[in-house]
Amino acid sequence: MSKKKKLLLMMHLPPPVHGASVVGKQIQDSSLINIRFKTTYINMSASTNVADVGNVSFKKILFLIRNWWECVTTVISLRPALCYITPTSDGWGFYRDFLLVQTLKIFNVKIILHFHNKGSKDWNSKKVNRTLLKTFFKKVKIILLGKELYPEKAPFIEEKDVFYCPNGMPALSNKKGSRDKNEPIRFLYLSNMMETKGVFELLEACYILKEKGYQFICDYVGGYKDVTESTFKEKVKELNLTGHVTAHGPKYGDDKKEFFDQADVFVFPTFYHGECFPLVLIEAMDYSLPCITTDNGAIPSLVNDGETGFCIAQKSASALSQKMIWFIENPDERHTMGDMARKRFENYFTIQKFEQNMTSIFEECIKS
Repeated sequence: MSKKKKLLLMMHLPPPVHGASVVGKQIQDSSLINIRFKTTYINMSASTNVADVGNVSFKKILFLIRNWWECVTTVISLRPALCYITPTSDGWGFYRDFLLVQTLKIFNVKIILHFHNKGSKDWNSKKVNRTLLKTFFKKVKIILLGKELYPEKAPFIEEKDVFYCPNGMPALSNKKGSRDKNEPIRFLYLSNMMETKGVFELLEACYILKEKGYQFICDYVGGYKDVTESTFKEKVKELNLTGHVTAHGPKYGDDKKEFFDQADVFVFPTFYHGECFPLVLIEAMDYSLPCITTDNGAIPSLVNDGETGFCIAQKSASALSQKMIWFIENPDERHTMGDMARKRFENYFTIQKFEQNMTSIFEECIKS
């Protein structure tokens, strides 16, 4: 048997819980990856809660210095065949990761960068940042979540050095059959209560449905962020949506599962600037839910427009309401789309598919 290749993985792990840390934990727990390689993990998370992400503090600076030193000394002692890093695309986090990556290049190690985020147009357009990006992407390979995300990186790295790997999730649903057709349709929003996630666009769409006389229920599930509980309730009251719209706060485990089980359609009208590949859409597909979402990030790689749901323009309550009405008026097609969503999940977005894809990428990088 050939000797296992050494793989050093410098990545974000929970807490806090967000897309990159969830995927990091999946990699750390992967039997396939840990069997195939001799793995060493270093946690890069400087924050302990989502609200603290992106903020700078003296405590964080101390952590980052110690973390940088741990990464460098581990590379020197371990001499890995490949270094895997999950960097930030812009802001102060990029400067931190730039320093680490450039330092590791001194030791002539192979490096692969796995992006779970994208940079803002304003930040990318600054001359000093573009200069740093050109240096950052030299002599590395990268992993993107979908082809839609490559144009941002295209000025700095050739596509031959890019791998595409969609995220995956464990199958959790045992949802069978459909709800009673005589019951009002249930729409589900499940994410943080943030304005850029389309919270108010969905409320406006619900108002349009109510004014046209449609019967429906819309459940909001998620922790309050820049949209506060009082602001949301005031808006619901203002639009006279009491009885149609209810916010339930954050839910986890079986409580969250219950909302997926009860739902007919998943709605996620995000225009968040850093949106790439929302794991919650994969969860919804696991529960056989057709999705209404937006053409943001790599979402079109997730949701096949017109087949497993709809990808609409961002910030458009009108377009959102039209698709919600379509699902109300076409229950049979709604169920067919839900079945297709589940099949797409099974074919492309299971945790097993993700682990296989990542293992193949690591092996190819080591051989190159």
